[in-house]
Amino acid sequence: MTKFKNAATLVLLLAAPLCSPCRAQEATKKFIVYEFIPYHAHVVGGELSSVPSLKQYLESLDIHSIKVIYLPRFMTNGHPDEKKIEDIAKSAIGTPGTPVSFDTEFGNRSHPETIIPGVSEILRIYHRYNTVTPVGVYATAPQNTYAWRQDIARFDALNQRYASIANQVDFLSPVLYNYEGADTEAWKRAAVYNIAAAKKYNTGKSIVPYISVTIRLTSSGVNDQTQHGPVRMLTEAEMHTRLETLYDLGAAGCIVWASSEDRTLDGKVPVFDRNSGWGKALADFAQAHR
Repeated sequence: MTKFKNAATLVLLLAAPLCSPCRAQEATKKFIVYEFIPYHAHVVGGELSSVPSLKQYLESLDIHSIKVIYLPRFMTNGHPDEKKIEDIAKSAIGTPGTPVSFDTEFGNRSHPETIIPGVSEILRIYHRYNTVTPVGVYATAPQNTYAWRQDIARFDALNQRYASIANQVDFLSPVLYNYEGADTEAWKRAAVYNIAAAKKYNTGKSIVPYISVTIRLTSSGVNDQTQHGPVRMLTEAEMHTRLETLYDLGAAGCIVWASSEDRTLDGKVPVFDRNSGWGKALADFAQAHR
């Protein structure tokens, strides 16, 4: 971890539990909000605008970019492609404050031998060419629980089998999308389990979970458990609760993810509004904990 101490970002802040002696420092603890939000417009003075770009606008609000890298960019014929990964790693050297996260969704997660060798090789190649810019992987250590269940502890044994990946990454990224729909209490229970699962690796590395700004709906407007329908955006209260929960659990930040295919019930692409809904919660929280 020490090789990243000069990175422009604070993504590698230790995410220690907030025990009683730590409470006095709670007001100054940083929480870095990263975004991968491929929407185009934001609201300025009540009007939609794309100038500056959404990414530039979010950066001005202390909501920072992260490079989420999908399979075609680092795999060829089902195998890690050294040249592609080399290019990603070298490119990222120029932006050490913008972490990299590989979306390593391949293999059968119940059979780690189909996943670990490939992910390990991706990380080895990346670190061969870049020891400056922090790198993580999506939903691997710990594994995605896809919501909270009564038997969620069954993931303990599976997560332990991915400990070698936890040792290779520079930050841990459990996934806490809104699989429970609008049930915020169920989301919080999943967050408690998954943050604890990340801490069980005892790496001392930062925990930076993926979260989402949307809840999937059916065409009639009810929760869609298939995750393929139109979306409604989180309210200000819903987003604030998610951020506050992660902060209290000891996460060092979060990665706010959205899909380029997101459409609201009226068929429109969502927009970011700094003064309303989830956008206000994100900007307020990011600026309060920068």
